[in-house]
This record gives sequence, C-alpha cells and structure tokens, in this order.
Amino acid sequence: MQVAQGNLPEALTSYQANLAIANRLAKSDPRNVDWQRDLSISYYKVGDMQVAQGNLPAAMTSYQASLAVIDRLAKSNPGNLGWQRDLLVSYNKVGLVQVAQGNPPAALTTFQTSLAIADHLAQSNPDNAGWQRDLSVLHAKVGEVQVMQGDLPEALTSYQASLAVIDRLAKSNPGNTALQRDLSAAYAHLADANLKSKQVSQAKEALAAGRAILEPLVAQHPEFLHDLAWFDQQIASLKN
Repeated sequence: MQVAQGNLPEALTSYQANLAIANRLAKSDPRNVDWQRDLSISYYKVGDMQVAQGNLPAAMTSYQASLAVIDRLAKSNPGNLGWQRDLLVSYNKVGLVQVAQGNPPAALTTFQTSLAIADHLAQSNPDNAGWQRDLSVLHAKVGEVQVMQGDLPEALTSYQASLAVIDRLAKSNPGNTALQRDLSAAYAHLADANLKSKQVSQAKEALAAGRAILEPLVAQHPEFLHDLAWFDQQIASLKN
C-alpha cells in the first residue's frame, strides 16, 4: 500500500520489518526450504525499495544476500525449476544494479549467468511461454551490455537470438498484444545495433518490421502510440 501511495521510506521500513521476521524464521529452522525462499524474497523486496530510493550500494547488498540464499536452495535441488527461476530473477536484479553503477563487465557476466539458467528452463519446458520470454529478455539484456562495451558483432548476435525466440512465441500467440509489443521492441533493439554497425539497409528492414507489428494494434491500444512514433521518427531520420 505504501508503494502504491508513493511512500517509499515507509514501504522500506515495512519490508525491513518483514525481512527481520523472515531472517529469524530461516535461522530457527535452516531445513525449512519455504522459509529460506521467503528470506530470499524478503531481501530482494528490500532491495527493490532501495533501488527506488536511489540507494544502489544498499540495494546491491540486499540483492546479493537474496542471491546467496536462493543459490544455496537451487544447488541443493537442481531439479526444482521454480528455484532455478528464482535464481534467474536474483541474478537479473544484481545485473541491473551493476549496469546502473556503471560496471558493464560485471553486468555482462551476471546476465550471461542468468541467460544460461533461462536457456536451461526454456529447453526443459518449451511450452512454458513465460520461460521462453525470459530467454528472449536475457538475450536482449546481454546484447544491451555488449553495445555499452562497443562489442557490436556480439550484440547483433544476442539481439538476433532474442528476436528469434520472441518471434516464435508471438507467432504461436497472435492474440497476445504484450508479446506483439515485445516482438516490436526486439526489432527496435536489432535496428539500433544495425545502425551503430553502419548497417543502414538492415536497420531500415528491422524498423519497418517493428512498425508493421505495432500499427494495427494502436487503434485498440493507444498506449502503443509512443512506440509507433519512435519507429516513425527513426524511419524518417534514415530518409534524410
């Protein structure tokens, strides 16, 4: 409730109180895996509030504590795919803070670790749309960091992998507008890397494809107008 009302300090205090309870419970019975998982979740909720307040060092400490707990659980039972998904989320949160702190090399390593987990989950259950989407998102995050580091060939490979996954998913769920928007965003990422690589014709193709996905959706989803305007702006800039 405090978060919804924009009262971040009170929300942080509330989450820290919940964390203290979760910590006591987890210590009282280390073999209770539900309490251990609750502890990991409590740490990252505190971290989320610290990120929202701009306190990145504190958030990193919280996220790393969350990661340490879920990593132990995941290693104790590698077959528990739910815990593997939790581990992916924890690595992702650490990676986002590393990016925000201006540490792309560390973020790349973190996102690549998360990507390996996403790939394992996606292969273990190809029908799980959420895990397939995770895989696409992680390929894109790796690509974003590679762009930051100036490694454009690798970034293009990552963005193409992301596009391939979300394209399959969107085609299998044509009525899912969120997936269609994800597909459009994947084309936008690819176009950006194409442009940075001086591949103008490929960028034009990617921009046209991304725009074509959004255009028929705007009538019922006016929130997509901003995205469509971005594509129009980029396409227009390449005509000059």
